[in-house]
Amino acid sequence: MFEATVNHEVWESLYSRGHRLDYPSDMFVRVTYRLLDVRRHPRVLDYGFGSGENLMHLCRRGFSMTGVEVSHSALAVTSERLYSAGLDADLHICMDGKLPFKDASFDAITAWQVLCYNDDAGFRKALAELHRVLRPGGLFIAAITAPGDSRQDGAEVLGQGVFRIGCQGQEGAVLRVLEERELSSYFDCSECEIGSFSHEFLGICSRHWIVHYEK
Repeated sequence: MFEATVNHEVWESLYSRGHRLDYPSDMFVRVTYRLLDVRRHPRVLDYGFGSGENLMHLCRRGFSMTGVEVSHSALAVTSERLYSAGLDADLHICMDGKLPFKDASFDAITAWQVLCYNDDAGFRKALAELHRVLRPGGLFIAAITAPGDSRQDGAEVLGQGVFRIGCQGQEGAVLRVLEERELSSYFDCSECEIGSFSHEFLGICSRHWIVHYEK
């Protein structure tokens, strides 16, 4: 994935120290139940699977899951969790941004709260690569950081909507935050649906765009 090297170091540090989420994102569950059908989208790529909670949710629904990550420790954590749960998925490390898959390999792609960890050029390159491996008629689903997210609090402003995070255990990671008016330069808004979700809890505010389209 086209993340800055520093982002890889942040994630590797987090997962090597035991960071994990024990359940899938409630919004991810709601969105994917509405949009993904195992008969129409049997092969799914989870881009940036982290500790595996979203990927395992889709495994349990019967999808044939593939995942990519930049952290070897994340892959080890998720592999162990899959084995313990009696589930199976094809997991890969992707360090240079070039996905190790042929064109049109997947019926659907999920990229949940991960594409934002890029500078602007990296974000665009990652989208192009994901579009390449999605089959014609396949479904793309992403959650992307929106303005007002707590990770902007105290962050260093790097310019062009890019910040260096200073909180939430992600200190040093690079984050691209998209204004609503910028979405059309990343996605053909005539061909996709864009929504949003947010919540505030325990002093943390999470704000994201949801984008989905059929190729």
